[in-house]
Amino acid sequence: MKYVVTAAEMQWADQYTSEKLGLPSLVLMERAAMVTADEICKRFSSVKRAVKVCIACGSGNNGGDGFALGRILNERGFTVHFFMAKEDEKASEANRVQKEILGRLGHTVSTGQPMEEYDIVVDALFGTGLHREITGCYGEMICCLNRMKGYKVAVDIPSGINSDDGRVLGCVFQADLTVTFAFHKWGHLLYPGKDFCGEVVCKDIGIPEMALYEKMPYGRMLQKADLNKYLPQRVNNSHKGTYGKAGVIAGSVQMGGAVILCSRAAMKMGVGYTKVITAKANREALLAAIPEALLYFFEGYSYPLEMLEDCNALAVGPGIGTDRGAESLIEAVLDRFHCSLVLDADGINILAKRKDLQDKLKIYAKAAQEKGGTVILTPHKKEFSRLTGISMEAEPEKWQEEALKVSAELGAVLVLKDAATRIYTPEGLVYVNTTGNPGMSTAGSGDVLTGIICGLAAQMKDGAMAAALGVYIHGLCGDHGAKEGNLYSLTAGEMADALKYVLKGDAEDESL
Repeated sequence: MKYVVTAAEMQWADQYTSEKLGLPSLVLMERAAMVTADEICKRFSSVKRAVKVCIACGSGNNGGDGFALGRILNERGFTVHFFMAKEDEKASEANRVQKEILGRLGHTVSTGQPMEEYDIVVDALFGTGLHREITGCYGEMICCLNRMKGYKVAVDIPSGINSDDGRVLGCVFQADLTVTFAFHKWGHLLYPGKDFCGEVVCKDIGIPEMALYEKMPYGRMLQKADLNKYLPQRVNNSHKGTYGKAGVIAGSVQMGGAVILCSRAAMKMGVGYTKVITAKANREALLAAIPEALLYFFEGYSYPLEMLEDCNALAVGPGIGTDRGAESLIEAVLDRFHCSLVLDADGINILAKRKDLQDKLKIYAKAAQEKGGTVILTPHKKEFSRLTGISMEAEPEKWQEEALKVSAELGAVLVLKDAATRIYTPEGLVYVNTTGNPGMSTAGSGDVLTGIICGLAAQMKDGAMAAALGVYIHGLCGDHGAKEGNLYSLTAGEMADALKYVLKGDAEDESL
């Protein structure tokens, strides 16, 4: 697992390393330039001619990184030209030092836009501290760089991205490669900024994790190695009761597919038993699709909830509808059970209509926690808007604030589904997911996710990790399915079936 940091957290870590650990900022800058040069050289090692490089530098430390990078590339045989959008007397101290070194070595720094074409175009204009719109000569410089044909490299983060939330600030450099330092920033992972970063490589430059401990970041991201670390282990001396029981309540008469997808995913996630309550009309389809599941059926408003009393986790909501019967079902679940609960889809829509059920959910969450369980909500943005009243057009920071508030107030883990899904915990941690692809934007994908999380929650004590790991695995399933097929034809059923490959490690980790 890796930290994801804000601009302020990164600045703190940088200052801590320089001032308290004694590693000078110029040394950090040299290391940043060195690892960026290494990444560029990896990609151009087979080129047998002189490679021309254009580096556009700003007046801050990001520009200093650019000056140092150009010097190192020149030492390695690249032909390097330096540019600044304008002369700026307010250059940072490190920037001034690096520029003076260039002058002593006989390099010149041109003012204005490059007029030639280059093999490599480097953006070192603005770093992670940018929070204002880019206009004027800097905007013109970025537009000029984007029009050039060369391979485009961003130092730390493409200029024009808000590193805290991924917003585009006026105009933005379109990178093929972004080399960032020490920790990923939110702007690398959240849209629309993520679309401008290209390949993101995070390199160590000597800033240790301990530099964050006094101001611990709330951001986290999982990586492929975390599968082995956090997945419930299979033990030789075991039986089906060893791995927990998952209960699924899903699927009205019109939505039988939801219960099949959710139940199949829970079962393939490794849970020992999967018990299902669904509309009786779904009986034949379920028996054909999932003969391993234990099936119970409802007609009208009578639900055999007693059959799920021994379950370790319940998934409730996919395809149940929002009529009076569905409302009474949610109320009965909240009154009767205290195990881990994954509430999805129509379950959340019902919660949005009934403030009294939200109050019941708070009580449920507290009781579940006392017994080692967790409440997990999995809304997409429209469902979350219904639940909270937040406008779909609200700024990213408002969504973040509201999600953290809801998670804390309900005592529930909140999985806010999006292109870059975030998982919020009542303690204020935020996991951002890095797997998945546009092919997963298809009916039933959320039902599979609910089943995966439920299957994990039935086996794990850490509900927040079950949610974060479930989202990560779900994305890996989508990536595997798209790789085997394509982004257009990917179906939710294929995502559930991909679990057998993802969990044995055959799927590639397409995340950062």
